[in-house]
Amino acid sequence: MSPIEGITYVPELSSDSRVRVFRSFFAAEGEFDSMQVDAYVVITDRYVVVLDTLLRPEDAAAMMQEEGVRNALAGRQALVVNSHADWDHSWGNAYFTAEHASPILAQDYCRIRMLSDEAKAELADYQQRYPLFSSVKLVPPTLTFHRTFTIHGGDLTIQLLPAPGHHADHIAAWIPELRLLLAFDAVEKPLPTLEDATGVQPMFDTLQRFLTLQPQRVLCSHGNSSEPALVNANLAYLREIERRSRALLSHHTLTSAELDHPSQLIGYLFDELVPPEEDVDRTFYTWAHDHNIRSIIEWLMQAGSPSID
Repeated sequence: MSPIEGITYVPELSSDSRVRVFRSFFAAEGEFDSMQVDAYVVITDRYVVVLDTLLRPEDAAAMMQEEGVRNALAGRQALVVNSHADWDHSWGNAYFTAEHASPILAQDYCRIRMLSDEAKAELADYQQRYPLFSSVKLVPPTLTFHRTFTIHGGDLTIQLLPAPGHHADHIAAWIPELRLLLAFDAVEKPLPTLEDATGVQPMFDTLQRFLTLQPQRVLCSHGNSSEPALVNANLAYLREIERRSRALLSHHTLTSAELDHPSQLIGYLFDELVPPEEDVDRTFYTWAHDHNIRSIIEWLMQAGSPSID
């Protein structure tokens, strides 16, 4: 890994120099022990395609100033893609305005999310607590699409595909010439994060679609992994939660209070998934694991299992 003004260039994750991986870091006591998030720059014959803009405009600037990217910009149009509207993927968008103005592509609902009162409140909260985000401005996508969009780069094709589950606006990028899937937050190590009960079936469907692509490499935004087996591992993890939740609901009527400790409820503690000695962001992923269990239980009950008392 090579540090570049606050972000890190991670060449070992890519088997092709046209696909460049960049990583930003963030820690916040009580929320994240040490969050890592990756973004990508894909250099094609026609375009320099930036897939996610990381945490702040300075991150995006550092990506664009990396030597390989900077040299590739000569004679090529820059395009920007937001995988979804989450702050750690899109708060660098403001770099791509004014003198660096570039089209920003995303799914329709991504623009709606970024223009929402919730997004404005989240940014105000982070800026109040963390000086790191003082330069961030909410810059929504300028070009949106409903389901799919294809970038014909000449030597490489980038197919933007719906991949809901983590969020309804989430997309993935498939590069068929390289059999490379950029899964963003739809696949994650050690575990993915569901939006809520409404995201359960879409996430199952998304992961199944990823398997049908038969990728040779899968890059995800969190987890430092390029292994295709992670898609199956994430799917098996969610199915195991479903299995244990169905078993519980078959003989037990839940109370709302019991859902405060869902991993204990179904006997699937975080340490069973990730041994204590393994170096992961335990603060965040312990929360995410409980959230996933709660979401799947609620999904099952909405589908007709016994209700909560």
